[in-house]
Amino acid sequence: MMKWKYRLRDAELAKTIAYELDKPLQFGQFLVGRDFKKAEEVRDFINLSLKSLPDPISMPGMKKAVDLLMEARKSQALVAISGDYDADGLTATALLKRVLGALGFNVMTRIPHRLDEGYGFSAEAVRELHAAGASYVITVDSGVSDIDAVLVADVLGMKVVITDHHELPPTLPEAAAIINPHLGGGWENTELAGVGVAFMLAWALKNQVNDPELKLNFVEHLALVALGTIADLVPLKGHNRVLAQQGLKFLMASDWPGLYALRRILNLDAQPRISAKDVGFKLAPRLNAAGRLGSAKPALDLLLTDSRDEAIKLVDQLEAINKLRFETQARLLTEALEMLEHDCLPSDRTVVLAKEGWPKGLLGLVASKVAEKTGKPAIMLSIDGDLAAGSGRTVGCFNLFKALSKVRDLFVSMGGHSQAAGLKLEVKNLQEFKIGFEQASWDQNWDWGHGELTVDLVTKISELSVLAPHFAELEPFGQGNPSPMVMIKDLNVLRSLVLKGNRLDLRLSDGLQRLNVFGFNLASRYSEVTKQIDVVLVYEPDLSLNGSTWRLIDFRTSKEVDPYKKPLPL
Repeated sequence: MMKWKYRLRDAELAKTIAYELDKPLQFGQFLVGRDFKKAEEVRDFINLSLKSLPDPISMPGMKKAVDLLMEARKSQALVAISGDYDADGLTATALLKRVLGALGFNVMTRIPHRLDEGYGFSAEAVRELHAAGASYVITVDSGVSDIDAVLVADVLGMKVVITDHHELPPTLPEAAAIINPHLGGGWENTELAGVGVAFMLAWALKNQVNDPELKLNFVEHLALVALGTIADLVPLKGHNRVLAQQGLKFLMASDWPGLYALRRILNLDAQPRISAKDVGFKLAPRLNAAGRLGSAKPALDLLLTDSRDEAIKLVDQLEAINKLRFETQARLLTEALEMLEHDCLPSDRTVVLAKEGWPKGLLGLVASKVAEKTGKPAIMLSIDGDLAAGSGRTVGCFNLFKALSKVRDLFVSMGGHSQAAGLKLEVKNLQEFKIGFEQASWDQNWDWGHGELTVDLVTKISELSVLAPHFAELEPFGQGNPSPMVMIKDLNVLRSLVLKGNRLDLRLSDGLQRLNVFGFNLASRYSEVTKQIDVVLVYEPDLSLNGSTWRLIDFRTSKEVDPYKKPLPL
């Protein structure tokens, strides 16, 4: 069982907002708990428009980059897009390739091989692109920490435009232009994904070309922005919320062969719309799978192809790769949890695991699972010769990038943000890193070793159907805008079953109404089910049924069990 926390709220403000919005009081309580202060803020949150986005030219480094790239367009110099192998980097690469090609640029793409090259913009990539004839390079979702690669490009006479969203290192590369929201100018709190930054560059270039005869439906590229933004787990607030919500509409409607084939194999066309959960758990894993186990080229080809026949073949290929990824990931997690018992003390606030032969592409996923199970930030490293490289994931409010920055001198390379990071270090420094990372964890105030749930409302079974349509107005849910969680107390358990897929199925009653709920990965807690329990449920839209469901997240025995409270008959 996890620790249950409850959002604080101002009762009078909740009444006021509910009244002004003509909503139920409990919905007003939910909104105040989510830090809404005025009814107008809620209306703006619900009624999104692309017009609310600022002019992209205002982003630091944008004007310099646009002027430089317009010179490349005029001279028809070859512009190379140096991408990344995850869903964010792939969608950003595909977006720039499609838009710049339509705008009349001479453009090519390159995606690094995760296993052979690792993350980032490398000197090897620069030399390869120079040999291909490229005079300009645009990096996407990478580059802000790659000083050496930019130096090599400068020596070879190539001009580099960096578009990145990762935290800024102490020293920036001497690129021709750097576009990164963290540079300020009012963009520092937008938390755009890599594809969001690439979209802003594409938008600024489109505005600069401004050719009325151009056959470019620019807004349809929002489908790629939604895909990459949601997949990269950036907060779905502000600019990201606008891009994701609008982009999901285009993702559902797009007739691009690659997106059509993805929807088709996952049967998403049978739904009225695509949700953020569909992206996170169905679409993005298939794009990520190829890069995790080898070359991401099939995924990029899928996003760029104009042939439906080719798209279907590529989707089938990605489906097979994703199945292998899932099986390998399960094996790695088992190994990691076994190592955990021997390599880490229960009193440790952090987890660092390293082993030879672990596939680097899956370490981030496994680190996330380890962090979830332990309630501690987790680093997973694959040892290859004298080097150890891998990924880290965090829990709760622990800032992973901040903690790793305190031991930055031990790394060959490191990059990322508050929730996730990639790193490489010499094996001889591994023990010193473990000690330093553990010490750095004490500098942050966080509730370590415990998973947490933040409950939005304490409610009743009868209120669930009332709240659901109002919650639906706040989609898409994700990082920064989590799905609503409610707690219901003192429910009688009429039936409990263990189902396939490690699911726990419960039939509950409050004496007046019944409720059927199930929870993933809760079957092992079957013995904890007592006659009367409190439950935490999460709101999830059931798009296949065009309705809504409430999924079980956690439960506990009610503090005061009333022996005279009889359940409804079966």
